[in-house]
Amino acid sequence: MQQMDAVEVYTARYEREHGHKPQGKRFWRFILVSESVTAKDHTFALDQIMTYPMALEKAQEVAGLRKSIRIIVEP
Repeated sequence: MQQMDAVEVYTARYEREHGHKPQGKRFWRFILVSESVTAKDHTFALDQIMTYPMALEKAQEVAGLRKSIRIIVEP
């Protein structure tokens, strides 16, 4: 797990599936987890290929708007 901008980034599922930390270019998908029942979990899928750091930055922007507490990197 990584800690960035006060939103926990959970990578264990990705690492189990791929055998390494998130890296490279691909269509990234994330689950944004919020404490609020009305916000629920939100799937955030990017519609273009990009590097993991760029994709994570976009996910963090959306997570901040949704007041999410965790970002799960999907395998």
